[in-house]
Amino acid sequence: MARDMEEKEAACGTAEAMLRQVAEECCSAFDAHLARMMETDDPEGPHKARVALRRLRTALMAFDPILAPKFARKSGRRARDLFRIIGDLRDADVRDDHRGKESERTDRIRQKVRKRLKKRKAVCFTPKLGKTLAGKGWTRGGRRAQVLAEAPAALIGGRALGDAWATCLSHGIDLEAMPDEARHELRKDLKTMRYTAEFFSPVWPGEPQETFLDRMKDLQDELGHLNDLAMLGGAEAGEGGDSRSLRKAGRIWAELAAMPVWWSEGAGRPATDEAAQASGAHG
Repeated sequence: MARDMEEKEAACGTAEAMLRQVAEECCSAFDAHLARMMETDDPEGPHKARVALRRLRTALMAFDPILAPKFARKSGRRARDLFRIIGDLRDADVRDDHRGKESERTDRIRQKVRKRLKKRKAVCFTPKLGKTLAGKGWTRGGRRAQVLAEAPAALIGGRALGDAWATCLSHGIDLEAMPDEARHELRKDLKTMRYTAEFFSPVWPGEPQETFLDRMKDLQDELGHLNDLAMLGGAEAGEGGDSRSLRKAGRIWAELAAMPVWWSEGAGRPATDEAAQASGAHG
């Protein structure tokens, strides 16, 4: 068993290597869907571009202990700004999907968003980020951060998952008692948890993780439906949203909250004794 753990950690690589890999995947996805959004009217363009940006921001949070503060702050702010710009078009697409096409209005928004993205040089964001990550200037200074960066990804991953899950649970279990805004905040934190889990999935593979992620997706689908109704307002969404979706989401959330965790903050043995000390210092 000890040899299996060592082989798994070697396959997953260091925290530094995993951050580079995750960031590259997020950047590639953003590039593809940004181009799709700029060249076509396909609603999946803005939707998936925003997903890629949210995943990137989640990665920056998960790996924050090894990131230079200035790099993390600047990259996160840039991703957030682009996310918000694209959000105007995404909201218009959602309205069209629920209420029928409002072509002229949506086209005006689309053109405005495209102009803003060109002005903000959105196409340059990921190449610059990739160039920075190819060097060494993005890592946090100090021995502790260096040890964490060079340690197996399990060391930083366990803590990131624990923190993300604690934030989700802090919202409470009773979805029906939550106002729409509170459920929306829970939905965002669940996305953070899901993306973090997917980043570190090679570290803790197996059925418990797969079941957790499957149920998480089901919950997010129901909460997404409720969020769309709340955004649309009017006759399509009452104060409590759609009762069927709300009850179903409540059952799934209670089930998820009761599941035993499938990761461990201490599961990955650090590459050195110093790494163990660095992990302990983080708590």
